[in-house]
Amino acid sequence: MQSNFYLKMALRNIRANKQLYLPYAISAVMTVAMLLQMLSLTSNDFVEVRSNDSLTMLFHFGVFVIGIFSFIFLLYANSFLIKKRKKEVGLYGILGLEKRHVARILWLESMIVGTGSILLGLVSGTILGQLVFLFLNYLLKLPIKMDYSVSFVNFGITAVVFAGIFLAAYLYNVSQVTFSNPIELLKGEKEGEKEPKSNIFLFLLGLIFLGSGYFISVTISDPLAALLKFFLAVFLVIIGTYLLFTAGSIFILKAMKKNKKLYYQPRAFISISGMLYRMKQNATGLANIAILSCMVIIAVGTTVALYYGVDDALQNRFPADHNATVYYDQEKTVDALQADIDKVENRVEVESADYGITDLESYLYANIFGGLSGNEFVVDDAMYQTIVMLSAEDFNAIEGTTLAPKANELYIHESGAYKADTLKLAGEDYAVQTFDGSFKNFEVEYLMGQSLLIVVENSKMIDKIMADYETREEGYAVSVTGNVQWNTDKSVDSEKAYAAALRPMLESEAIVNYQSIVETREDFYVMNGGFLFLGIYLGILFTIGTILITYFKQISEGYDDRSRFQIMQKVGLDKEMIRDTSRSQVVWMFMLPLIVATVHTIFAYPIVQKLLMVFGLTSHKILIISIAGVVLAFSLIYWVIYRLTARIYFSIVQ
Repeated sequence: MQSNFYLKMALRNIRANKQLYLPYAISAVMTVAMLLQMLSLTSNDFVEVRSNDSLTMLFHFGVFVIGIFSFIFLLYANSFLIKKRKKEVGLYGILGLEKRHVARILWLESMIVGTGSILLGLVSGTILGQLVFLFLNYLLKLPIKMDYSVSFVNFGITAVVFAGIFLAAYLYNVSQVTFSNPIELLKGEKEGEKEPKSNIFLFLLGLIFLGSGYFISVTISDPLAALLKFFLAVFLVIIGTYLLFTAGSIFILKAMKKNKKLYYQPRAFISISGMLYRMKQNATGLANIAILSCMVIIAVGTTVALYYGVDDALQNRFPADHNATVYYDQEKTVDALQADIDKVENRVEVESADYGITDLESYLYANIFGGLSGNEFVVDDAMYQTIVMLSAEDFNAIEGTTLAPKANELYIHESGAYKADTLKLAGEDYAVQTFDGSFKNFEVEYLMGQSLLIVVENSKMIDKIMADYETREEGYAVSVTGNVQWNTDKSVDSEKAYAAALRPMLESEAIVNYQSIVETREDFYVMNGGFLFLGIYLGILFTIGTILITYFKQISEGYDDRSRFQIMQKVGLDKEMIRDTSRSQVVWMFMLPLIVATVHTIFAYPIVQKLLMVFGLTSHKILIISIAGVVLAFSLIYWVIYRLTARIYFSIVQ
């Protein structure tokens, strides 16, 4: 058999199945381009040398996510391709082609599509790379432009990754041919069309998994717990989603079928029986779409909130324009630390005479690390709670409050959610009073995690409590820290020059970490802009996945339903009723994943909001507006997807 015969057959097959191959190839080209551009970000000179470690790690994480998603998604799309072509491949066997001949044809098809997709992806990724970097420079607000650079190493890595993906797809296709005889392949399209059995156990298990994930999210207490439990909640929700779509949908449809008043209506009869008949193969696709849609909403919504909440995060972290944190040296007492704070304040006043500083304030606080055992705070390495303790004099001065605890009592801020009437510290019981309100000048970051903000009578009491915990056998679990903060009113360039000159002077007085809000704003834009860029990138990737899964599902269902609707017409059903019932099925199949994704997002809000507190974003308004805007934008995109794919579906069916 001549070798060009196989090539002609491969080319003819690709042209004949262009309705399937074209979107598959387009998605492959786009994922190749995206992986190449993300690799370019990780190897860029600016990111490697001048940027901070968090941004570099962020882009490496993006490379990993895009690579894994591309592998899973392209294999998933390929499974649709080979399923629709099983009848065609089986016909080759009937006509006399051996399996090795068919495997050779499939190999050439994979080579043509794979090589073409990789080459076009590399070219388009390079061409669009410059635009991507311009966009990234705008987002990050970098003082120095980050240039796009072409790297043949990145070309090679991208080509190898996708060559491996296309090879895996080819091996899967060959396995479908090798382990099936031609008769089975001719019937391949009809696999999975038997009415599925309902499974009450899996339905209840899905409710338990989903409910557990929701419960973790809505009952999360603090950012530290959110960090520890986020991925567990995501895992439970994903498993619950798959179980409810596969077992739950069938259970509900069969319950509707048993309702004779509902079921024995013409439209309901056709719709319910039609969806039930093919729900087994639909359920996985619908669950995938729901999960991908939820990922788009959360990934883009949270990163948009982080980016536009930069000023909010800066205000939370830095109550003033300039902040100098004064640390203890070994086991420093409150009086010794206060002496260092006074030195720093004096240096600030002397060196800032020409800057007209205002609102110069200082305070000190103690941290005790351990955890609550009943109503007693104990030192325990296995616990992750912290007491942040200030004197009433310092706290009232910086916050403008009038707290007046007595010698045997203390005040706890309500954010700690402490419920008992007494708290034992250093072996003594203190009566507990609670106070609320937001903070004007106290650094909110100290309340991250499971911290208890405590206000006691005076600094002597802080010294007394610290001394007791320092002498315990459990080990050193106490620190004392001071903070000096002040404002200036100068231009950005003047502020930077002032900060650069003042820093070494302050560090000569004590152990000081000095930060200005002007300098930190650049770091925040770099990190949060990187988050936004990655969020948009992943959002585009997941949207592509949603579009392609929907497209292949609609084509597959269209060919499956065409023969059924032809039979319905032959038994007397008019075209208008068939069209109405098919349209109602399509609408339900489209709306259900979007509804589920929106519900997932609503229940995910509490844990997502706690996670964003780690990055300094505490504004519910910014987060809600960002997520709601993304939901509306994605719903519009989803509606366009529905219009386009539904048109293809109806053209096939009719």
